[in-house]
Amino acid sequence: MIRKFFLADDDQDDTELFEEALRNIDTHIEFYRATNGKELITQLSAARIPPEIIFLDINMPELDGWESLKTIKRDDRLKAIPVVMYSTSAAKIDGNKAIKAGAVCYLEKPHSFIKLQDFLEKISGSPKDKLVATLKSIEATRSHNIIVA
Repeated sequence: MIRKFFLADDDQDDTELFEEALRNIDTHIEFYRATNGKELITQLSAARIPPEIIFLDINMPELDGWESLKTIKRDDRLKAIPVVMYSTSAAKIDGNKAIKAGAVCYLEKPHSFIKLQDFLEKISGSPKDKLVATLKSIEATRSHNIIVA
């Protein structure tokens, strides 16, 4: 099961909702946050034990999600961590770009707290080695706007 989440997002409200959804699922889930890509990379580089999954907002100051993803995928210590590109954009071109750049999936930010919590509950309950299968299952239900690698 996935128990160590990292979210990089400059929107404080979205970050608080994300954390609240995780806490509603399981209070033992570890949650880390950064407000921009530069802060994310600094924290990841300093972490003794890296997160099990990273959610990356696309539009952030200092270092955006695209550049953050490239940096993560070039780092031997970090490149195996699954990255979910996470944005308000529903543009399919962004989803395809995310997959091509190495993200495990692209997720449009859910429009309701219940949908966000539902998605995170499915992810947190997935064995790490079955994450892609879990994401593909979510994609097949069309319950979330998601594109999976």
